[in-house]
This record gives sequence, structure tokens and C-alpha cells, in this order.
Amino acid sequence: RRARLSTSTVESALRRRHEHLMNPLFRLLGLSRAIILYVDPTGYERGRVLETCAARHFHVVEVFSPPFASRFSGEVEGVLAAPAAGEEYTWAETLTGRRGRIVAVCCGSDDGLATAERLAAALTPRCSNGINVARRDKYLMHEALRAAGLRAAQQRVVSRWEEEGEPFVRELLAAPLERGVVCKPRRGQASIRVSLADSVATAGRQCRALLAAPVALLRGDDEAGSPSVLLQEELRGREWVVDSVSRDGEHKVVALWRYSKASLNGAPFVNLCDELRPANDADDEALMEYARRVLDALGVRWGPAHLEIKRPASGPVLVEANVGRWNGVDFKLLADACLGYNAYEATLDAFTDRRRWEALPATPPPALGGAGRLVKLVSSVEGELRALRHAEELAELPSLVRFETEATDPGDRVKRTVDLDTCAGLAVLLHADAAQVEADYARLRALQPTLFEVESVETGDGVA
Repeated sequence: RRARLSTSTVESALRRRHEHLMNPLFRLLGLSRAIILYVDPTGYERGRVLETCAARHFHVVEVFSPPFASRFSGEVEGVLAAPAAGEEYTWAETLTGRRGRIVAVCCGSDDGLATAERLAAALTPRCSNGINVARRDKYLMHEALRAAGLRAAQQRVVSRWEEEGEPFVRELLAAPLERGVVCKPRRGQASIRVSLADSVATAGRQCRALLAAPVALLRGDDEAGSPSVLLQEELRGREWVVDSVSRDGEHKVVALWRYSKASLNGAPFVNLCDELRPANDADDEALMEYARRVLDALGVRWGPAHLEIKRPASGPVLVEANVGRWNGVDFKLLADACLGYNAYEATLDAFTDRRRWEALPATPPPALGGAGRLVKLVSSVEGELRALRHAEELAELPSLVRFETEATDPGDRVKRTVDLDTCAGLAVLLHADAAQVEADYARLRALQPTLFEVESVETGDGVA
């Protein structure tokens, strides 16, 4: 008699076959190529991903989402564009042939997340999260949390200020909580065009300006509607980041970061540094449990995520989640030195190696192997670079292991820092002594206002 197979039995068999294909000997014999499909490989992250995959003998196929492919059109030869919806399987067969199998889809840009999600759903359905726009739309994201019983920001989508925005802002500012109103693109990145208002008049100006010149990543797979702006309550408390990787619904926290931000250069949320932190108390556990529940509410079962969360006294509340992407900073050095593992390796473990995954800690340790910070360099000036100052003083900082500026040569453009897109560079502090890192960070912050010597240039708005 033929036994009836349950869905779980079939899934278990598929997993065993999948992990058998990942066996290094199986790949060495040339019986199959394990392929990582990497959407929108860019910047330093590309090098980290390629390095990690090469160490595990994975073949990486680099492919570009419609927004990225259109930028390269006619300029770069050999750009592999993602297939249109409905053509994924035929495209993959042509791409891989009989000797290859796509085992995971990863993404290197916010623009490409919808494309990567679609490709994963079509080509690796066993380890995909399906398709859910709420993972990218900041308004739908918070509504999904609210529906799941989680704390979420008060918010309103606005396409007309007078009829929709002004009543919401008046109501929010009337509440006796001493908070402002955040005005942001419904789909944006890097804090671009995010502003903070403490009055109805200011909120109105900000909202109208964003409606008149909208910023959105709703392109390609996510269709853009009429221009709209998201208004949210200002969330108080220190901002933290939970970096996670998931395998079949099991979420592991691979790093905790504590943000430092400030109001500088006329912008409300300028990033100063990310401090790698241990998980050593009940508040940390509450933060990580909230993050796990956010992932569940957004239907995340596989792959990396980067969650930005405020920690007021009343408990954690999400700012936003970047599902399907790693942390947007160059974290590998600090993670390897202080934790002994990193999110790139953990992602490969999740998709391809159950034993390695089971050996991966579920949370960061209560004590790190060192102290580390990723410092975002802030420029208070704008113009053409004449010189970089303070080289001797920087060389004397014991914990400074890396220092890179965006502008390096005379004549390069220096931008005044107002968001992550205009960050002036990166410094990495790493030392066994946390007090040394703290002292070096304070000195580095003190040097930054005079770090760049520039020559003012004429801009469309006058002299910069």
C-alpha cells in the first residue's frame, strides 16, 4: 500500500535533499552548483558577500532590479537584469542550466527588495517569505504591527495637507506628551527628506514640500500610486538596532547596536555612531522579543533583517524594518572581532547548512570580546576639498583601526551631512578596553567640525 505523505513529510524530504546538495564534496565533484542570486550588488557589501560565498564554495550570480538596471543601461556592458514577473522560471533555467541550482536570493539595495522577494518566491519557494508589501511600505508596516497587537506609531498617510494632514497634526500636538511630528516618504531610505516638526505651521511646510517633490522607492515591482507623505508621531527614547537572521521561522539575533544621533546642520536625525552591544539584561531580552514578534507580524521566516527600534520607558516600538537586507554599514570587522560571527555567514547557514545554523547562538553574548563602534563622519561644511586636517592626531588614537572619507583628493566635493546619503565617511573604533574606545570617540567627535578644509563653490541656491 502507498503511504500518504503529509505536507510536513514532503517539506522535510525537500530540506534533506537541499542540504545534501550543499555538501562540499557533492559540489566538488561537479554534480551541482549551489547558486546564490544576489540582487543589486553594490559598494563595500558586494565585496563582503562575494568573499563569504567564495569561502563556502558558492557560486554568486549578480543580477539587477529594474531601478538599478535602468541606471546602468547603455553605460555598463554585461549587466544582467532581473526577469519580468511570470518569466522567472524560464530565465533561471537558461541562466543555471542543468548543473546549477539557486539555493538563496539575497539583496543589496532598498530599491531591489521587491524584486528579490518576487524572485525568491518564484525560484526558491521552500525558503522564501512570499510577497508582502508591508515589509517595505512604512505605513503598512506599522498597521501590520497594530493588527498583531504590537505597539506601533500613530500615523496618517497624507496626499492633501489641509484635509488630511492638518487635522492629524493638530490632534497629535495637542496631546500632553511633548512630542513632535515626523514627516517622511512612505518609501524612502537613508533618512533622506525625513524631517521633524513641533508646530502645525512647520509640519505643513514640510508636508507640502514633500508632496511637491516626492521621494519614493515604489518602482519596478512595487507600483507607485499618487504622491503621498507619511506623518507619524515622534517616537522618544534611545534608538537601537536588532540585526537578525531567520531560518524556517526561527529568528536569531546576530547583533545589537545602540545608535547615537543628533540634530546637526539643520537636520533632526544625523547619525553619529553605531555601538555594538552585548545582550545582558531584561531590557535587552524585551527588545529582542519585540523584534521577533515584529518579524512574525511581517511574515518573515527566512533571511536577514535590520530593525530600528526605539526604547522608551514604556517599552520597545518599531521605527522601521528593512526585511531582506543586512545592516547598511560595514559591520563585518567588528562582528567578527567582538562576536566571533557575522550576519553574512549566518545568512548562508540559514539557507544552506542546518548544523551550522543550530550551532549559531540565538542572541549576542552577555559580554563581548571587545568594544567597537562604527562612527559616521559628519561634515559641517560644503564645497571642494582642499585638505584633510588632523592626520597626526587621528594616527595617535589607539582604537582607530580604519578611517575613510568620501572626499579624498583635492577638488572632490564635500557635502554637508544631513542624512546617511551625505555621510562624510566612516571610522571604525575597536579595542579591548571600552574606556579607550569611549575616549577616542569623544576626541574624534571633537575633531570632526574642522576635519575638512574646503573652498566654497557656487550652487544653484547660492554659495555653499
